[in-house]
Amino acid sequence: MEIKQRIISGELAPGQPLVEENLTNELEISRTPLREALQRLEMEELVVRQPNGRLRVASISKKEVEEIFVARSILEGIIAGQVAKIASEQDIQNLTDILRMIKAGYENSDYEEIIYYGSEFHSCLYEISGNKTIVKILSMLNDHIQRYRQLFQRGGQERTAQAVIEHTEILEKIIAKDSVAAEMAMRNHIQCSLETLLANIDNLQNDEQ
Repeated sequence: MEIKQRIISGELAPGQPLVEENLTNELEISRTPLREALQRLEMEELVVRQPNGRLRVASISKKEVEEIFVARSILEGIIAGQVAKIASEQDIQNLTDILRMIKAGYENSDYEEIIYYGSEFHSCLYEISGNKTIVKILSMLNDHIQRYRQLFQRGGQERTAQAVIEHTEILEKIIAKDSVAAEMAMRNHIQCSLETLLANIDNLQNDEQ
């Protein structure tokens, strides 16, 4: 869905009005499929309806960020703990290969690569776990997570380096088959990501004042 991707990428900015006539012309689609798409996005809370009935892109909310990342830390912590118990040698190799690409992205100062392979690392854990219920819930959160990542990429080299260390620690605990430590390492990683996002939201809001 192109509108959804534009929202997640930040091309459609937070708070931006969504005018049906403009969108039908830009996307070259009729009003009916457009309205159906907007209704789905409204249900996913990426689009909000104003009292006058007009739609706009959902605004930035620190409260939402905190709620999403707290839920994510719990759910992904469970995933990491489960993976530590069941990961095969091939699973470990796959995670190791992805971690190597994260480190290469850091060494090359390639933020997009770090984001991509960081996401791949988490997706690999989802697949290994086989926990369909948790993965389904996380998939509902991930559109919002990706949106905030795109809007607030400024983590600085220090945060990027720390993220590499955090992924490494998660994998080390999985290799050691220490499910409790793997869960805590994952929860710590997501908590650190949350703190960075909140700081970046504050910085943006201060810049706008």
